Amino acid sequence: MIKTLFFWQPVNFGFVPILFFFSHWFLWLLVFGLLGYFLLKKKYRQLFWFLIILAVSEIVEVIGKRFSPWPRPFYTNGSVPPNWFAGYSHGSFPSGHGMRSVILLYFLWVENKKLFWFLLPGVILADVGRVLFGLHYPIDIIGGLIFGLAIVCTSRKIKNAD
Repeated sequence: MIKTLFFWQPVNFGFVPILFFFSHWFLWLLVFGLLGYFLLKKKYRQLFWFLIILAVSEIVEVIGKRFSPWPRPFYTNGSVPPNWFAGYSHGSFPSGHGMRSVILLYFLWVENKKLFWFLLPGVILADVGRVLFGLHYPIDIIGGLIFGLAIVCTSRKIKNAD
């Protein structure tokens, strides 16, 4: 039962443009939006930590996917990757979008709680869309969220130590 839940995949999920936007572009728009916000507000310390945390998450993602214990769902179930799927790694675990979700939500929470609540549904849609489009299993998203949380918590301890 647990394995079925962690490795669940939809059957014949079609292309939904709005979900595609959220699952592919929404988080990156938030990344660039926060970068711009920190620059405009001259919050250089927050900008520095945001960039460092994003870089660490990218490194964790690349290493994790290099040694991923399973391939992406569409490789496993024998389907052909979607036409818009290009340049992605073969490995599925952990989800970089899951990691970025936690990082973005943390910075949104710190900077503007109203904006956090407004954007939270879009962040959730981004992660759900990764599963529905066959790019990840639920366990990949969960793993990404856990890694993202670990990165944020570790960075907070380092930041508060200085």
